[in-house]
Amino acid sequence: MNIKEITDEIGAIYERMKAMVTGATDSGTPMNTELETEYEAKSKRLTDLIKLRDQHYGLLDAQAKAVTNRREVIGEIAEARQLSTKRTTQLESTLNSEEYRSAFLRFLCVGHSGLNSHEIRVMTEGTDTAGGFLPSQDFYAQLIKKRFLVNAMRQICTVMPLGTFKTQVTVENVLGTAAYAAEGTVTESTPSFTNLTLTPSTLSFFTKVSNELIEDAPSRGQGFSIESILADQMGRAMGLAEESAFVGGNGTNKPTGALTTSQAGSTITLATGNAFTIQKLIDIVYALPRQYRANAKWIMSDAIFAKIRAIQQTAGTTAGYAPQAWSMGDGRIEGGEPDRLLGFPVVCVADAPAYAVSTIVAGFGDYSYYTIGERSSISIKVAREAFLANNQTGYFGFARNDGRMILPVAQVHLATAAS
Repeated sequence: MNIKEITDEIGAIYERMKAMVTGATDSGTPMNTELETEYEAKSKRLTDLIKLRDQHYGLLDAQAKAVTNRREVIGEIAEARQLSTKRTTQLESTLNSEEYRSAFLRFLCVGHSGLNSHEIRVMTEGTDTAGGFLPSQDFYAQLIKKRFLVNAMRQICTVMPLGTFKTQVTVENVLGTAAYAAEGTVTESTPSFTNLTLTPSTLSFFTKVSNELIEDAPSRGQGFSIESILADQMGRAMGLAEESAFVGGNGTNKPTGALTTSQAGSTITLATGNAFTIQKLIDIVYALPRQYRANAKWIMSDAIFAKIRAIQQTAGTTAGYAPQAWSMGDGRIEGGEPDRLLGFPVVCVADAPAYAVSTIVAGFGDYSYYTIGERSSISIKVAREAFLANNQTGYFGFARNDGRMILPVAQVHLATAAS
């Protein structure tokens, strides 16, 4: 019986005994032999249940005191060994796990030589020098950092949480107009709005790691860390996949990329021969409505930017390149001044389209209007038993998001001609 069942039965027995005594008192006659027998039996059962309840609460009190004492001991260990707050939290989480308690109990009974490899690995998590078996808090924080650094689009776009599976964003479609008119005359103007729906798709990463590698990791020293290797690989892989979708995704089971056909207010196409010219780039800048230019940026691949930087000066002038079109930074998005083209920052994204005919190869606009909707951030699942036949552990990474230009008019595309 659980404590709720015990408490409920105590209440029911008490009410029955109370009703029996009340009935006898109201009638003015003692209970008959049958009721007396029932009353005695219930009284004995009530005594047993109350004793059982008190034992349960006593156990809870002892457990609470044990937890308090364990925290005090962990605090003393952390202070003596000068552990960081993060490492102290990790140590406490490990020591409180059922796996660790079971392994420690086995250790007390059979000693270190009697433990199997899994029990040794579980107890190793509790040490502060040998590393761990992929501690979840460190792994999660490191993964987010890696994904952010590798994904340029996340640094220039708007990220918003999605409260439900599908989230509608209201967009002003047509602005109402105001006009001067003669007295007594009012011209009607009708603004309009539209709804865009963000529906998250699932991005996943899956890999399997040899249990031998995991078990041998502590012996290789602090420089060999399974969790850091996986965090780096999963972070870069998922970050690049996200960036690819935010740039060129087709909207089917993935976000709609900023450089896809429907995501711009207008498109400037290169002339026949597909030669990049300063004039075409200027045309793009001024095709973007001026209210969006203050925060505007270029997005393109490194290959396309290399072609633009090789633009020659207009024929008839001094031979050479056209450095007046750009200023050169250190090539990074953060931590330094970025490359600029016609005064606007250039963000080179890894999976932007390469040079080809009839292709959107660059965009220019205010990408705060590209909204990344996240239903859930990255979650990590560890499968220790599913691949046991091959002596492997599986690691899964999942994220759910969607993305699109909420206001396509805030972007202009640059496209190559058909020939």
